Amino acid sequence: MMLRWCRPLLLTVIVIGCKKQAGPTAPPPAPVTVGRPIERRVSDYHEHNGRIEAVETVEVRVRVQGFLEKIHFKEGVEVKKGDLLYEIDPSTFQAEVNKAASDVKRLEAQALLATAEAERMSQLRGTASVSEEEYQRSIAARDTARASLQQARDTQKRAELELGFTRIRASIDGRIGRTLVTEGNLVGYNQPTLLSTIVRVDPVYVFFQVPERDFLDYQRLVREEGEPTAAQGRVPVEVGLETDPNYSHRGVIDFRDNRVDPGTGTILLRGTLSNPDRVLTPGLFARVRVPIGKPRQRLLVPESALSADQRGEYLLVVKDDDTVEYRAVQTGRTENGLVVITEGLKPTDRVIVKGVQRARPGAKVAPQEGESQASETAGRTGPRRGERPSTAGSPPPFAPAPPPTSSPPGTVK
Repeated sequence: MMLRWCRPLLLTVIVIGCKKQAGPTAPPPAPVTVGRPIERRVSDYHEHNGRIEAVETVEVRVRVQGFLEKIHFKEGVEVKKGDLLYEIDPSTFQAEVNKAASDVKRLEAQALLATAEAERMSQLRGTASVSEEEYQRSIAARDTARASLQQARDTQKRAELELGFTRIRASIDGRIGRTLVTEGNLVGYNQPTLLSTIVRVDPVYVFFQVPERDFLDYQRLVREEGEPTAAQGRVPVEVGLETDPNYSHRGVIDFRDNRVDPGTGTILLRGTLSNPDRVLTPGLFARVRVPIGKPRQRLLVPESALSADQRGEYLLVVKDDDTVEYRAVQTGRTENGLVVITEGLKPTDRVIVKGVQRARPGAKVAPQEGESQASETAGRTGPRRGERPSTAGSPPPFAPAPPPTSSPPGTVK
């Protein structure tokens, strides 16, 4: 009787135990968004740090001694060549001009009298009325009077110049700085007093140091591909300020130094840029980039697809069997949210651009179509720290790619 009741109970226990020993079911493949790399012609650049400098800088100094009587400009404004800047008390110099003018008139009369006397002696020469000694004396007096007159005229001219120096004018177009001497002070005592400084603001220079490796690379392009040299003034240069998201100022390189500095291993280059809006102020730090060679076909992927570990930067690529592959890549510059891939990627690869955190190398995924983060990254107004921004326009969306067994994958248009 007891065996009859125990048999169903034993079967129930066995069934329950078997259910508990069954293993868990495998999770489904993680959904990810994939897309083909963008193919685009992209220029390679060398990037450097530089400094904006003025094409012309003039120190405004006095050339005569006197009291500063009047200042005719407002500090920090732009002035034109010939504008009156300072005026020194002209009283003493005007008196010297008047005195010199009087001396000239007196000596002109003396020279006129001596010339007439010499002509009269010349007519009477050889007669008993005039001896040879008297004739020679008249000629000497005439020449002395003429020399004294010329000296007086030179003195008058010098006095007039010094009087003109009391009115100090701008020698170039540019922006004038603050005045270093105020009205009423004695200037020009023992040395030409510095009054202010004028710098030309359009165009401007950008000076930058180029490592010898980059310099040799460009020299090779000049020899092999016929790239222009700095002496030809056709090498483009692009400049961005510290707060600029892009390299919005463009010019040409018109000078390179004649030697590489052995201490730093760099060579000095200079670019000239127009500055109509006066944004480029002399002394500012500048980010400089120089295109190297002609544009080349490159592959680009969104920044959201790129990761990095101890081995370097990498992408996660979906293979034909929908498994994830770790792909080490070499990157170039960043162009408005898209990173240039120089090595390690093919145009036909399907790159995971969204859901990278859910994918693992060797695991299966479920590639899906959908909007990626490219539109978000392309809409950023400025680069992240350490990026290399570009002046190119915003890129189109990075289109997701379906599995290779379906219709041709989407591409960027």
